[in-house]
Amino acid sequence: MKRSLFLISLITVLAVGLALAQGTPPPQRGGGMAAPPVATGPIADLANAQIAAINKGDATFFDSQLGDQVVWFDEDGHAIAGKDRVSNFIKTKLLAGGKKVTITGLRVGNSNDGAWAGYQYTIDAGGAQKKGTQTVVYQKVGADWKIVMIHGAANAAGHM
Repeated sequence: MKRSLFLISLITVLAVGLALAQGTPPPQRGGGMAAPPVATGPIADLANAQIAAINKGDATFFDSQLGDQVVWFDEDGHAIAGKDRVSNFIKTKLLAGGKKVTITGLRVGNSNDGAWAGYQYTIDAGGAQKKGTQTVVYQKVGADWKIVMIHGAANAAGHM
């Protein structure tokens, strides 16, 4: 009898311990992965400031943000090189026509003198929307982060 009580007690303790060890699973989203944390810090702030400048139509903001040797790549393999050319592209393609940009899934990373930001974007141009993914690479120049590379890839065919 004592041996039966001991076995029942041991099985009960093991079952309860196993159940507690499993805990509550984390919230899940598509693909069975937990939602990533919200990006914070100076690079996230810089990426958000760039989107805010586009939405305000602030043409001068990017003149101070672009590195001299900046290159913009698109999904078709085109490259626009040089500060003046990239600045002109931003002004004519993003700032013209009152476009509004929203971003989701902002992710950032940095080391001592290099950083990156990546996100999904939606450009709303008065009812017509363009969605895609963008990555921006930064280099530390003095105390400032300068954009040295932009890669934008639209989800669907077509250009702005």
